[in-house]
Amino acid sequence: MEIALVGAGPRNLVLLESLIANAKTTTQPINVKIYDSAPIGGRVWQPNQNPIFLMNTVTQQLTLFTDDSVKHTTKNWLSGPNFYEWLIKYGRSYILAKNYQNTTAFLDEITQVSPNRFVSRALFGVYAEWFFEKIVQTAPKNLTIEHIKTNVIDIIETKAGFELTLANQTKVPASQVIMALGLVEQDLNPEEINFSQAAKSNDDLLYLPPTFPAEASLDQIPAKADVILRGLGLSFFDYMAKLSIGRKGRFVRADNGKLVYIPSGFEPHIIAGSRSGMPMHARGINQKNDSNSYQPAFFTQENLDELAHTNADHISFNQFFALLQKEIEFKHYQNVIADLAVTWPFNVTSFIEALTTSNDLNQTARAFDLPEEYILDWPNLLNPVASLTKEIDYNAAMLRYLIWTLRDASKGNVDAPYAGAFDILRDVRSTIRHVIEANYFTGDDYQQFLKVFNPWNSIISVGPPLLRTEQMIALIEAKVLTVTGPGLAVEVKDNAFIAHDNRGSYWTAKSLVEARLFSNGLAKASNPLVASLRDRGILSPASFANPNGQPFVLNTALMDRSSKQVINQDGEIIAGLYIWGVPTEGWDWFTTSAPRPNINDQNFQDAEAIAYNIFK
Repeated sequence: MEIALVGAGPRNLVLLESLIANAKTTTQPINVKIYDSAPIGGRVWQPNQNPIFLMNTVTQQLTLFTDDSVKHTTKNWLSGPNFYEWLIKYGRSYILAKNYQNTTAFLDEITQVSPNRFVSRALFGVYAEWFFEKIVQTAPKNLTIEHIKTNVIDIIETKAGFELTLANQTKVPASQVIMALGLVEQDLNPEEINFSQAAKSNDDLLYLPPTFPAEASLDQIPAKADVILRGLGLSFFDYMAKLSIGRKGRFVRADNGKLVYIPSGFEPHIIAGSRSGMPMHARGINQKNDSNSYQPAFFTQENLDELAHTNADHISFNQFFALLQKEIEFKHYQNVIADLAVTWPFNVTSFIEALTTSNDLNQTARAFDLPEEYILDWPNLLNPVASLTKEIDYNAAMLRYLIWTLRDASKGNVDAPYAGAFDILRDVRSTIRHVIEANYFTGDDYQQFLKVFNPWNSIISVGPPLLRTEQMIALIEAKVLTVTGPGLAVEVKDNAFIAHDNRGSYWTAKSLVEARLFSNGLAKASNPLVASLRDRGILSPASFANPNGQPFVLNTALMDRSSKQVINQDGEIIAGLYIWGVPTEGWDWFTTSAPRPNINDQNFQDAEAIAYNIFK
């Protein structure tokens, strides 16, 4: 059997371990070939990238090894250290033996590491390489494994299975093909094309379209010159770090503990903004071990199933969202009254009991005379700058917000009144996924989910490491960073990029950087493999049915959720052709997370399902 893994990132590495375990149950000759021009670990985790780019998950909550929380199809699965355990037990000796380009930086990271530390993506790439070597050593004699450093640009069906076309036009047969492609390049939109053409025709202008921050050519931006960054999401913090620390600037602690930025003089002046004008809420300092998860009181699978079954197997988006907000409010108020230094004007047990039976937790909190400053005000929380008049200094207001979110997040992702409540969204992802996969939503409901819930979830629970928020504050105070108001828009005019916000402020710069990744979509994907399969109807858009109208069509690849096999435009499962991960985002949900140990992680579940289907 010839198995082709297209993509060498964490998903296919996890799958490889499952394939090895299943190969031990047969004597059939099996050849596994992994195709990716990037090193083992994939494009995002390359060990030779700048170690300034941090992961967004703490070390103890990352792993590539499956565990006994997962239901395995064979007893031959391999256990091993999570990322933190590997760093302290094996990391130093492995890195010294390999002589990486970033060896010095890696050793410094290991010296400073803790279970709750954020480390570089490059260092996780080293762990991925060690994992690969470790599992390959356990392969049975009937199994061969080879990493071929090239990309697959097309796949066609044949009588024997499939034929892969490689980047050098070589044709390779395969009986099973599993695509884990990650985020793929997209065609530029009309505005981006306009900016790109303007920069190509004018040597004074620089335009960097959406890409991975590690691959962006930021060295072209002159020192002390203005540069416009569009985007305040996670990628923004990567660019912020590269244009400050990466330009030899330093962050130091003042005597009062405040973080201060010492410019090198090589930094540009960063002008950053977005449509909302708001950066993400800071991630709370981790207080959870690798498997510790919040146990919901309201937003449970049982409650959601009961709600659906009383309504013809349907849950409206409003019902879903209200129940989830109620859970967050409940955790918020639990954390508020946990402050033992405060003398509360009520009996705390009676207060919590009242909340558990309340249909309006904010109203109940007010009825108990909880001071207004503790009431969870959703509109103000999500957009605290909405009411600012033009006379108010926006960056001063932004500093106040950032300092507030920093102080809150410093109390931890269990105890903080806000960050501790928001973090439960990470713990209920499997329950959210259950609602989607049980088809409780109509197409209209799911459209609301993507439009309302996804950005809401990103703002409050998928934020950067706390240190990045603290660095952002220091850069604003050092006048290296200016944050625009909401509604940032850019045009190219008079040999410059002109940015303006909805507060009437204007900025001019010669450099414009899209501080975000490519959008994710099937229709405009420029990746040769995805584009070819799409154009031939092999990859087709998924959709959600509406009982009384047209289906809601998603811009994402359709596959069978249980087996991960591709479903073509005719609704037929293509046996032996699999796709999972980011290209299916929307049909699957939250496909960007790395495996977490001891929680029956979805990545391991999916790998088991694919391997079982191949070997059954």
